[in-house]
Amino acid sequence: MSDPCAHPVDHRRILFPAKDYITGDGFEIVRCRECGAVMTRPLPSTGELGRYYPKVYYRTSDGRRFPGVVEWLQRCLYAGRARKVERLIGGRRGRVLDVGCGPGWLLKAFERRGWETKGTELSGEAAAFAREELGLDVASQELSELNIPGGCYDAAVLWHVLEHVPEPQAVLCEVSRVLKPGGALLLGVPNWGSPESQSTGPAWFQLDVPRHVNHFTAARMEEALEEAGLFIRKRQFLAPEFDFFSFVQSALNQLGLPHNLLYTMLRRGNVDANQRDGAKWWQKAITVILTPILGLLAAPLVLLAAGLQEGGSMTFYAVKRK
Repeated sequence: MSDPCAHPVDHRRILFPAKDYITGDGFEIVRCRECGAVMTRPLPSTGELGRYYPKVYYRTSDGRRFPGVVEWLQRCLYAGRARKVERLIGGRRGRVLDVGCGPGWLLKAFERRGWETKGTELSGEAAAFAREELGLDVASQELSELNIPGGCYDAAVLWHVLEHVPEPQAVLCEVSRVLKPGGALLLGVPNWGSPESQSTGPAWFQLDVPRHVNHFTAARMEEALEEAGLFIRKRQFLAPEFDFFSFVQSALNQLGLPHNLLYTMLRRGNVDANQRDGAKWWQKAITVILTPILGLLAAPLVLLAAGLQEGGSMTFYAVKRK
């Protein structure tokens, strides 16, 4: 893989070490002194990716990644986001491209509203589910390999994808190129600049090294969209399917319990065999006891952070300049 920052390595400052909760491998979070980019290093090689993206990272055999109630909430939210994209382009439907669509549920929400859909997804298992179970047109290729003519899509989606790719600006520019003038982009990423991130550091649930190789603040994301010729029409700092749980799991991680233990427990048998658990019964008991307490704290604090535009997740609705 290429490096996400072009500046010399000696221009970077190590912020803190972090471990992958699946393999136990160690990484570092670094910031470039020249451009301010925050990234995970070292970057995994292409040959190593399978270790860090086990089959169930995106879905299980029935297409689920999270408990049923979370999956239901997520699909309701997807329908609302599709409606917001429609409003950006005048209330009409058209052609939408979802880059890194996972098992395809967000893309399916667009299809159900009458959109012509196309997706890309590098996970063979997730792409197969989108094609075979949801009937979607999903290619297991990089966006750049599709050779899409410029200006042929009315909307595009990058839903929690940019943090995974080593060259996010190149992806944004390619997405902008394939959008029609006035076309809309729905983009979501974790918020590195959030109080939750800054206060929990390596315990932050959405840090997710080494799968997340780039870490964005709102200012850096806005600059990247501007550079790609995309004008932001709406910002949101709450993704309910991520942020409430992230608050609870980050707090549990910071208390010294096994990293992402609650997340592992909720997924139970859906966790890949190479994920490390090693939790003792009393650690699981403490997790069960503390979770509802932290959940009560999460509700007002997450909503307050969202209202102050400092939530743990950022959603941008942008349009390509005409």
